[in-house]
Amino acid sequence: MELQWIKIFLPEIKELIETKDFKGLRDFLRERHPADILDILRELEPTERVMGFRLLDKNKISEVFSLLEPVEQEDLLKQFSEQHAKEILIEMQPDDRTQLFDELPAHVVEKLLKLLPPLERKEANELLNYPDNSAGRIMTPEYVGLRMDMTVAKALEHIRKTGLNRETIYVCYIVDETQKLRGVASLKNIILADPEQFIKDIMNENVFFVHTTDDQEKAVRVVQKYDILAVPVVDNEDRLVGIVTVDDVLDVVQEEVTEDFQRMAGIQTIEEEYFRVGFSKRILNRVTWLVILVVAATISQTILKRYAGVLGSMLALTYFIPMLTGSGGNTGSQSSTLVIRALATGEIKLKDWWRILLRESKVGVSLGFIMGLIAFTIAYISLGQCALAMTVGVSLWTVVSVGNVIGLAIPLFFRFVKLDPAFVSAPLIATLLDATGLVIYFEIARRVLTLTVPT
Repeated sequence: MELQWIKIFLPEIKELIETKDFKGLRDFLRERHPADILDILRELEPTERVMGFRLLDKNKISEVFSLLEPVEQEDLLKQFSEQHAKEILIEMQPDDRTQLFDELPAHVVEKLLKLLPPLERKEANELLNYPDNSAGRIMTPEYVGLRMDMTVAKALEHIRKTGLNRETIYVCYIVDETQKLRGVASLKNIILADPEQFIKDIMNENVFFVHTTDDQEKAVRVVQKYDILAVPVVDNEDRLVGIVTVDDVLDVVQEEVTEDFQRMAGIQTIEEEYFRVGFSKRILNRVTWLVILVVAATISQTILKRYAGVLGSMLALTYFIPMLTGSGGNTGSQSSTLVIRALATGEIKLKDWWRILLRESKVGVSLGFIMGLIAFTIAYISLGQCALAMTVGVSLWTVVSVGNVIGLAIPLFFRFVKLDPAFVSAPLIATLLDATGLVIYFEIARRVLTLTVPT
C-alpha cells in the first residue's frame, strides 16, 4: 500500500475513531494486509494506535506486532495490560519473539518471560541460550516434521493437523525415530505422490543444513546458494531442532550490511535504532576512529615538513597536492569496498589473492593513465610549464595505481589474519594513501624538476 493511498483514507479512519465506530474500524482493518495495517497505525496518534491494535484479532495482532521496530514494540507493550501482552507473546512466532527479547532490556525480558506458559517459556529460554548471531538464535522450532515410515496419506493428514501452527508447510523435514534429519520433501511432491507411497520413497536425502552454533551468515549463504525457502538447523548430534526461514534470512542480510557499512565508515557498530542511541554513546562510537585518523594524519605533516625544501623551490607544486591525495584515497576506497563486499558474499576467496592482485593492478594502471593524462592537461593549461605538468601527470598515474593495490591488499590481509575485512574503514585507507601519495609526488618532483631535499 502506497503512503499516498493511506493518506487518502486517513480522514475516514480518524472519523471512525472520533465517532467511536469501532465495528467499522475493525472491519476496515480486517480486510488489510498486516504490513498495510502497520503503515496505517504509524500515521495515528499513540493512543489511537493502541486502540487500533486492540481491535485486531489475535493472529493478525501478532503478525503486525512482529513487523514493528523494537522501540515501537517496547512502547506498545507498556500500553497494554499484562493479559493483552501475554496474548500477543503467545501468538508470536518463536523466532520473532526471540528477536524481540534480544532488543529489550534484561529486566523487561525477565518480566515478559514470566507471562508465558511453561512450555513457551522453556522454548524461549532455549532459543535465548544459543550464542548471539548464531543460527540457533534466529531459528524457529515450528516446522513440519514427518517420519520416514509414514505413508503419503498419513503425512497429509499430519500436515492438516499441525500445519496451522507452523511457520511454513511448503517444505517438510523427514526425521527418524531419534529425531535425526534424514531428508526433505516439498508439499508439491507430497500432494502429487501416490497416497500409499512411503515418505522415504519420495524424500530427497540430499539435505542442506546448518548447526545451531554456526554463524547466522552461514544460514544466509545456504539459502542464497541453493535457492531454498528454509534451511534446517541441527544440533551436535544431527537432530533436527528448528529451521531458519527466508524472512529471517532477509533480516540477517539487512543487519549484516548495515554493520559492514558502519565499520567501513569508521563507526563502531550500533544495533539500536538511530533515535534510541544516546548522545554520549553516539560520541563514543565515532570518536575512536576519528582520533586514530587524526594521529595517522600526522604522518602527512611529517612528510610535508621533510619536503619543505622541494615546496620552497617550486611553490606551484602545492596547487596539486589535494588532487593527488584525494585521487589516491578515492581509488583505494573504491577497490577496498569492492573486495570487502566480494569477500562478504563469497564471490572471491582468499586463495584467489594473486588473481585479484593481477586483475586490479591492470585496472589501477589503466585508471591511473586516464587520470594522469587529464591531470597533465589541467596542469599544463593552468601554468604552461611542461615539466611541472609532466610531474603532476606521472605522479597521479603512480598514486592511483598504487592506491588501487593498497585498497585491495589491506582487506585481504585482514581476512588472512581472520579479522572481519569490514573493519578496514575507507577513511583509514584514504589517510594512509594521503601520506603515500605525498611521498610519491615529492620524489617524482625531485627527480623530474631536479629539486633538492634539505638534510
